[in-house]
Amino acid sequence: MKRSDSLPAFTDDVPPALEKVFARHGRVDLVPMPSDDPADPYNWPSWKKHALLLQVAFHAMMGPFLAAAAIPGFLAFVKDFDISITQASYFVSVQIIFLGVAPLCWGPIANRIGRRPVYLISTLGAAICTFAGAYCHSYGTLMITRVFSAIMISPPQAIGSSSVKEMFFQHERGQKMGIWLLLVTLGPPSAPFIFGFVVQHKSWRWIFWIISIIHLAEFVLYFILGPETLFDRQDRGIDTETTKQADHLKYSASAPAQNATGTLLRKREYITIRRWDKTPWSHVPWEVIKPLTMIVQLPVVLPGLAYAIIFTYTGVLLTVEIPALLGVSYHLDAQGTGLQFLAAIIGCVLGEPLAGWGSDKYMAWRRKRGGHEPEMRLWLSLPGFLLGVVGLTIFGVQLQRTQAAGQWNITPDVGTAIAFFGLQLVSTVTVTYAVDSQPASLAQDTAMFVTLLRSICAFTGPFYFNQQYERMGAAKASGLLAGLVGGAAFLVVATIVYGKRWRGL
Repeated sequence: MKRSDSLPAFTDDVPPALEKVFARHGRVDLVPMPSDDPADPYNWPSWKKHALLLQVAFHAMMGPFLAAAAIPGFLAFVKDFDISITQASYFVSVQIIFLGVAPLCWGPIANRIGRRPVYLISTLGAAICTFAGAYCHSYGTLMITRVFSAIMISPPQAIGSSSVKEMFFQHERGQKMGIWLLLVTLGPPSAPFIFGFVVQHKSWRWIFWIISIIHLAEFVLYFILGPETLFDRQDRGIDTETTKQADHLKYSASAPAQNATGTLLRKREYITIRRWDKTPWSHVPWEVIKPLTMIVQLPVVLPGLAYAIIFTYTGVLLTVEIPALLGVSYHLDAQGTGLQFLAAIIGCVLGEPLAGWGSDKYMAWRRKRGGHEPEMRLWLSLPGFLLGVVGLTIFGVQLQRTQAAGQWNITPDVGTAIAFFGLQLVSTVTVTYAVDSQPASLAQDTAMFVTLLRSICAFTGPFYFNQQYERMGAAKASGLLAGLVGGAAFLVVATIVYGKRWRGL
């Protein structure tokens, strides 16, 4: 019997109850076990899963993308609103914190009315709020629209990883979560890269007009190609928390298969609006703060904090501070400043294949040798921390040298590319581990807690980055932050050593 990949065989003979599963997926050692229902997201055709994955990943990217889109307009904001460049950076900071806090509210709503309605509300609401930003004529009013647009675009930060987990099996999640996290990481550098040209040749108001059009396009795509991923798995006799050994998989052959085809299936996935979670709305306040209880789960807290640290001191530092550190130092215009972000984009794109696809292959190799604990995946994040340290060091040392010479060269950008390569390794591996270390019922809480950790750390950075680099100089400031990134790696090492014990296994 030929298998689709290197995971261990279930049995030589397929049990009658699993014949349909084998016919559809080519294997039966699946975690979790799918039903016979074509509406089950695990049974969707590959194109359908990946179309929605790309939509959700792009939607998640638009949060940090929207936050960073203001960066090329800093100097224009200084002129139009008579503010300092530090005050202009608060347009980014305020969105970062709301991208972390607002998902706590969206999660309980999505659990009740479904993922699809929330995604539709989010994209339409974000389009309206962002469009309004283009017509603001004061610092305060633009700040208000930035707050509300961040709230509206934030749902994927809460439920995006849940959507991924609801469509893809455990052995696929490293790669699929990697795609989602790649786009999230690409958001901060790609926005200023693109809008540097826009600000140079048009005005900062075009930033918000263009992004509002993008949000409207997302709304249309969700409406046409965004089916619901929530599925009543328990109602169909399927054990959602399947065990590691396939002979322990619980599957009820007598469970009624809720088959649907054609128009009925499309109605269930695209048109029908229903109450998925019957928990009373009065429980929402508790559910909003429930993700905070993950603070006692060390397998979530330590990798999540390590990810937040490297994200802040690479992903945030090397985007928010580029106008001040490179643009002002080298007298670059908006277009020239935007080009500096290309290095970060290259680093992310090169790092993701190793982080997602590579970690899945590594875990499959470990399974063949009998060692397939979730902690094994974390080993691949350690080179990412090393690259983050190296990249930050190169950036700081070379920036100080080129500032002294008064002439731009590419070497600080090389450091940026290396740092973002490392960031992508760390983000994909640590977030995938954090989600997989908890029961499926806690996947959403885990993702929201990690997002909140990341946002809190990222929010604080812009308040001291400028002063730190002015007082310490580029080399020493970058060296200090590189040391913190290196220290964060020990949080992951501790999880590798003690994670299984902490999970209570």
